[in-house]
Amino acid sequence: MKTITYYPTMFHTNPFAHNWTDIYSHMENNAKDVLLQNQMVAEKGISEMILNVRSFAAIDEKGNEHLIKEFAKGNLVDLKGTHSGLFIKTNSAPKLKPGTYNTFRFYLRDTANTFVYKDRSEEVVAGLEYIDFDIDNGLKVDGKNKKPVIMRFDFEPYTFLSFFKPITDVFKRQKRSVGKLVSNLS
Repeated sequence: MKTITYYPTMFHTNPFAHNWTDIYSHMENNAKDVLLQNQMVAEKGISEMILNVRSFAAIDEKGNEHLIKEFAKGNLVDLKGTHSGLFIKTNSAPKLKPGTYNTFRFYLRDTANTFVYKDRSEEVVAGLEYIDFDIDNGLKVDGKNKKPVIMRFDFEPYTFLSFFKPITDVFKRQKRSVGKLVSNLS
């Protein structure tokens, strides 16, 4: 006869999860899901952005800007596209007046802003004051049902060959730098 070990505690629920309303408030179902797009990002083929955000605002359909959050020391945010499955979710409902909002605007600090392209090359960006993301189908805010916002970014996915870029960089032949005088003598 064979002995089978049985661990009854393996099937128990979490004893600290008493308040199911708190659990529900942190779920994706309890949030407004928006897809953010940017023309410049699509043209350049950007797959990821690392931004030093100083403030965050929403622009309504009339063109009025409504400040949502200001960061005193800056906030380094890594934005990845929907292809990665990652998103940004606000902790609580943004304090916005009822209406329809078409754009989210990220105001940037001068340093620590980087764009990562679909071939995994990086570009440090300076001198960009803000970047606007258009909200696909708009964000409708009513005064009654306030929910957090899930922001998904429509970026280009990485190309297949970009996964092998670190390996190919190791084996690339280094170019010899030869001065003009030496090349004329040989």
